[in-house]
Amino acid sequence: MSEARTTDLTVQDDLHEGEIVECTVEQIMPYGAFVRMTKNGKKGMIHISELSYSFVKNIGDILKINDKIQAKIIRIDERGRIDLSLKQTMEPPQQQTKPSYPKRDMRPPRPSRPQREFHETHDYHEMRESMNIPPAGSNESFEQKMSAFLKTSEAKITDLNTRNSSRSSSRSSRSSKGRRNSRDY
Repeated sequence: MSEARTTDLTVQDDLHEGEIVECTVEQIMPYGAFVRMTKNGKKGMIHISELSYSFVKNIGDILKINDKIQAKIIRIDERGRIDLSLKQTMEPPQQQTKPSYPKRDMRPPRPSRPQREFHETHDYHEMRESMNIPPAGSNESFEQKMSAFLKTSEAKITDLNTRNSSRSSSRSSRSSKGRRNSRDY
């Protein structure tokens, strides 16, 4: 067994990573092609990703059995398996530069919403004054601040409820126009 191992190492010694070798395609699989090197009769594999710089769907479009090719040794692992590359023997394609355009926001503009009113007041400060709420930062007790907060929140809830009830009543009147009474049948 140690003799076989030393023979493998001697066969490997004459191959080096980066070396370009002549090969013959022996077998084509969905994931790559197995080739035999003419130099020493050693077998290697070219993975599908190493066949071309462009996407390869079918290996048979690029290689046929018994094709004579030149491939570059990209790796020899500890078990003596040899990985080859066909694309590294070719010139890489020119990178096409895309014209640069200024970035645009592709979202449509938001429709403007009408300003919401709070009990006919348009300003927060006006609302505070109308409810006799002292400005923030004044020397008022916690109870006074809590009382002011409750008044404000109750006023907001009342306003929302009023709006919601007017909306729901307008919806129900619209939807009732399309309904028929049981007497209509």
